[in-house]
Amino acid sequence: MEILNLGSHRIGVRFPEKGLRKGKNPAILLNDGELIEQLNLRTERAVLVGVYPNNRLSEYTPWPEPAIRPGTPDFGGQLGQYHRELNNEILPALIDEYALDTEKLAYGGYSLGGLAAVMSLWETEVFASVFSLCGSFWYPGVADFIEEHPLLNRSARVYLQNGTREGKGHNNRLSEAAAYAQRVHTALRTVCGAKTVFDDNGHHDRQNERFCTVLRWVEQIL
Repeated sequence: MEILNLGSHRIGVRFPEKGLRKGKNPAILLNDGELIEQLNLRTERAVLVGVYPNNRLSEYTPWPEPAIRPGTPDFGGQLGQYHRELNNEILPALIDEYALDTEKLAYGGYSLGGLAAVMSLWETEVFASVFSLCGSFWYPGVADFIEEHPLLNRSARVYLQNGTREGKGHNNRLSEAAAYAQRVHTALRTVCGAKTVFDDNGHHDRQNERFCTVLRWVEQIL
């Protein structure tokens, strides 16, 4: 895997198993880029790009909110700034370096990284597909925002997957994670025909299996 420094971020790039094309290459951008190595994620024909976060509690949250657990940092709400860097600095450099197809770009993530990817639908039209695994839709105000605001990127293909057991055992907003996710699934299924999946797992279960499923889905439509 190649490692680059673009903008203020470390970037990991894994080539598809079929190799780079001489022409334009489809690409999948992934938040929490370290997951590519941790889960040994691979793709057949799309370039897999992992963006390593500097501070995920800030970069992956759309507006500031107090911490939900005592003794943990507050949420910084700098997602807009992160996406501007992604779109204006990181993506153009990757497009040039690896001959990426600008009409076949996907963007996704897990947990807060999945929330961040979904919120991009209101910020940019650059991504042909957007996916979220166990997206943190319990984040205060997110479900209301998604239900009330029209999408910017209405043409994107969207995939959402959450677990019915997410939030079990918590005594804060996380205890209602599945209910918040259901609201978001319903809203995006209605407005853009999102493919929505609920499995029977908790938040951290079967990560590799979930990723393999969604990466296959993305490659089929890019």
